[in-house]
Amino acid sequence: MNGDPPGSSRPSPGPGSGAPGERLSPEPEQSEGRSPTAGPGALDFLTMGTAIVLCLVLGGGVGYLLDDIVHTAPLLTFVGLALGVAGAVAVTVSHVRRFL
Repeated sequence: MNGDPPGSSRPSPGPGSGAPGERLSPEPEQSEGRSPTAGPGALDFLTMGTAIVLCLVLGGGVGYLLDDIVHTAPLLTFVGLALGVAGAVAVTVSHVRRFL
């Protein structure tokens, strides 16, 4: 006897209960409704390309406008472009990390 009242039966352990011989595996994480093996799609590349272009144009444009106001041409244009490149690299790294 196992200490249970007569006529009662124990339910068998379900999946994930740690029953002997059962292999537990973690559920694969899915981001944004994608399968774990799915790579980047066309929209991901379009978003990344647009973000890179905006970083470069805004950085250079703000530097150019500041050069025009302060009369330090072309110093601030190059500083703005350098900041734009740094922003573009940061955007690219963040997009690529999602798919690694």
